[in-house]
This record gives sequence, C-alpha cells and structure tokens, in this order.
Amino acid sequence: MQIVGHDYVGDRSVGHHGLAGVATLIRAARQEAAEQGAACLLLDNGDLLQGNALGDQLAQMPVTPTHPLVACVNDLRYDGLGLGNHDLDHGLPYLRAVAGAIDMPLISTNLHLTDPGPLRRWAVVSCLLPAVGGHPSSTLQVGLLSVLPGRTAIWNREVLEDAAEIVSPLESLRSAALRLRAEGADLTVLLAHMGIPQKGEIAAEEDICALAQIEGIDAVITGHTHLRFPGADHGPRKGVDTQAGTLSNRPAAMPGFGGSDLAVLDLALERDARGGWRVSQHHSHLRDNSAQTLADPVVLSAARISHIGTRKHLEEVVGHTGTALHNYFALAMPTPIDALTARAQAEVIRIGVAGTADSALPILAATAAHTAGGRGGPEHFLHIPPGAVQRRHIAGLVPYQNAVWALRITGADLRRRLEKAAEVFAPLGSATGPLLDPCRPPFHCDTIYGVTYAIDPHRPRGARITALSWQGGPVEPDQRFLLATNQFRAAGGGGFDRAPIANVALRSPLPLTEALIAALAPSPDHPWSSAHPWHFDATGAQAVHYTSPGALPFLNDIAHLSPDPRGITASGFAQIWIRL
Repeated sequence: MQIVGHDYVGDRSVGHHGLAGVATLIRAARQEAAEQGAACLLLDNGDLLQGNALGDQLAQMPVTPTHPLVACVNDLRYDGLGLGNHDLDHGLPYLRAVAGAIDMPLISTNLHLTDPGPLRRWAVVSCLLPAVGGHPSSTLQVGLLSVLPGRTAIWNREVLEDAAEIVSPLESLRSAALRLRAEGADLTVLLAHMGIPQKGEIAAEEDICALAQIEGIDAVITGHTHLRFPGADHGPRKGVDTQAGTLSNRPAAMPGFGGSDLAVLDLALERDARGGWRVSQHHSHLRDNSAQTLADPVVLSAARISHIGTRKHLEEVVGHTGTALHNYFALAMPTPIDALTARAQAEVIRIGVAGTADSALPILAATAAHTAGGRGGPEHFLHIPPGAVQRRHIAGLVPYQNAVWALRITGADLRRRLEKAAEVFAPLGSATGPLLDPCRPPFHCDTIYGVTYAIDPHRPRGARITALSWQGGPVEPDQRFLLATNQFRAAGGGGFDRAPIANVALRSPLPLTEALIAALAPSPDHPWSSAHPWHFDATGAQAVHYTSPGALPFLNDIAHLSPDPRGITASGFAQIWIRL
C-alpha cells in the first residue's frame, strides 16, 4: 500500500505521490484511449491492503464506502483487483469486508477459502469495443484470473490455518482458464502475484513463464518482487523478452512497487479463423510515477484525514536513546537494532512461558535483517538518531503484523537455522566481489542471540558455521533451547525449517511494539546489550558491502573490518570494501 507516497518511518516523501500520482497517469491513459477509439481496462495485482503504517491504521477502521482505500479504488473505477500475499496480513475478516465494499471483483484463483464471502476465484468483465473501420461496436468479454505464490501457505500460515488452502498455481490456472473460455471469455488476463526468476534462481512449479504458456491465457501482469518489466531489471532467460515485454511470447508487464509505475499493455486484436478474438500485436511499457507527476486531488482528499492521523500517532515520543541505532552494516556484523529486537522478543517469551516447564530452557532470539537495502534501494535502511525515539521509529522495527513465537529446538536444529541464514553470503573467491548474493534477499538472514558463532563464506553453503557455542562450551546436537522468533520464520518463511506444531511452545498475544519500547530502557547488565553473537571467520578475505551513503559517518562501527569507501554506485549505494 502506498496511497499518498509517504514514508511513515522516515516521515518523508518516497519520491512520488503513490496511488495519488498513479491516478493522474490512469486518467491520462484513459483519455488517450478514448481519443484513439480504444477500449480500456484498469487492473491491480495485489498487496493493496498492507505495506506501511497507514495500511495498519486503515485495517482498524470500519469498512464503509468512505473507507479511504475503498473510496479510492471505487473512484478510479478499477475493473478487477488481484490478491497479493500481504493482503492476507490483516486477517480474513478484513479482507472479506473490503471485497464486499468495493465495486469491482477481488480475485484469487488458487486461494480456496472455507468461507470466501465476496471473494471470487475468477471473473468475466465486459469491455465495449468501439466501432472501427466500418465494423460495428461490440462487447469484449475479458476473463480475469489471479494467483498467489504457493509459499503464501507458509508466510500466512497463522491467518490461513483451518480456514483456507493455497492450491498449486499451475493446476488451478489450467482448469480455471478453460472454464472461463467455456463461460464466454474472449480473452483472459492473468494477474500473477509472483516475480520473474533471475538467472541463477531456481524456477519452481510456479515459474511465471510456465504459467504464461497455459492455454487460454492471453496477457500477464506480474508483481511481488518489486521489479520492473519490460526493462533492465531482468536479464536474459529462456521465455523472457525484456525488450518486447513478453513471457513465453505472451504480452506482459510488471509495474514496480508502491505505486512507482503504471504498466500499460496496448493490445491489438483481430479475429481468428473461428471468429474468436486473438492478440495480433502488442506494446508493453511502463509510465514512471515521478515527483513531477501531479497528485490526484480526489485520492488525496480520500486519504487526508487518515494520513494526518497516522503521522500524528507516529510522532509520539516513546523512549530515548543515547547513541545512534542503525542497521547500515547489517550482514557485515550484528547491529544495535538486532540486539534491541532480540531483547524485546526474548522478554515477550520469558513472560509468556513463566511458570511452565519451558521456562527452564535457555532462551535464544532470532532477528531478521529486514529493511537492509537490497531491492528497496539505498534509502531502505533504519536509522534512529540519538535523542527522542518516536513511535514511527518503532514502526520501522516492526514492518509487518508478525507475532512472536517460541519454538523448542535442539542444537542440531539451531545449526541448520544458522546455515540457512548464512546462505545469503556470496561465495568468496580470489577476486573481491559483493558480500551478499544478489539473488537472496537480506531478510532471509537471521542473527541468533544467546549463542556465539562464526561464519566462513569461503566454505560451501551448508557448512559455513564454525565455533558454535553456548556459555563458552560447544553446542551439542541434542542440547535443548527455546527460540524466540516470528510467526513467518516459525512457519518456514525464507526457506527455514517449518516448526512442527508440537515444538511450538508459545504463540504470544503480546505486541512486539510495546516490548521494543520497554527494551529501549538502558540495561547494561543484559548480556546481549553490547556482545556480538557472530563474526566472520575468513581471515584475509575481502568483499564489497553495499549500504546507504548515510552509513559513511559511522565507519568506526566497523573499524575491525578495515572499511575502505569506494564511492557511490549508479543506483545510489555507498560501496565499502571490507576485510573479513
């Protein structure tokens, strides 16, 4: 979600006006289509309900026609909305309420709900084709399909458990596409909330190129990975034409993220030998929603009160820090933000298991490297300057509705988790290269507090963790711990082991937000306040760490890595050579 183009954590513009700017592009595109005598459909490919603090606030409001999100999509007259995995984050009741309040179908073909309410598996919408070249006007029936990644069943396990099933995208689309044709669809557009695999990434069952090949699908809108298509964001790969904008020869587009772009698919149609419609030509392109794009006044008006209220709520001072808290060097070393989050999670679990047999187990805490650059860009880092800590800073530490869970694990389980986390590091060679594997998101790495260990990126994946110890002694495979983590990781998110139900000691109802505020209080006696649980074990190796230019005043924090700044990249990252 990005209605007005505001970063609520940094309390600044994101560089464009979000949906308010896209709305201006939409109205201009519709006007162009009308002038050219062309028909026009408007579609969205998901993650519309969640993504920032405003989305969290809107999820607490009654869903009526004046609900800002409902008012915006109804005013823009969308023809259909697909579902993204984050649209499930606020729960199924909210999702059903939104589906019932909007004027267009909300669709997910492979989400099978016990109680779907107004949600649809597919839809057929009518589109008036104007009279052209002596041919009379006619009505085109356009089928709409939408699929979620299969891993949504893992990511949103807490929401979907006993209430829904995520079916294979490939199988669900094969049957649904044929059914739409039987119901009279002339063309079918697939809204696939999944990305285009990059070179080196493993193409799964839900490989978008395989989905695009399904009989009956004529055009594809992709998403989820926050990239753009067509264009330079994707490299050459079988079935992917980054210039023509096709996937398996089907017209396709991916419009960035957070309202960064409007994707336009121009389709020229002609009759086939059986009298049906087919796509004869196409042009796929993106229209940039820049800072110069004027904000649509209707969208701004719909969101104004909630936007102001969210900012005011986030201005509240909730604590104080005597030093800067940042994660500019996340994945080059454990950061103070990691330590703060770990202390908060551990306290939530300590309170939750008090008086039970699990209270005797040593508590460990896992923190993910979220908001640490990557595809989010050089501004996608956390920095809390010395002084007052506002609620907006805490919101940056908890970007998703993610409950704290406690898992009973063994030393063997712990090692597997650490090895999985260490997979984000690129293999080190003789030449200096990037510290991180660009195909692996930073948030796939966890730092685990309560033990100490070393990471050697020279070694093959699966064998990179050395010197794993607890309280000075080696961790034994059968040693038992209680791990504080989030529900996403507990469910297997990021490729980690999915915790068996029997090993879940606690699903805490306590909000992590308040625990983080409590953890801001000085606690010099806490063993995790200043200790670093891990370090690199790769003497003499050198790598390049990409971070925000805002990190440059804090190079003393990584003095032990002999930082050597080497300028700013074309994409805005500071590149710092470090010795491991």
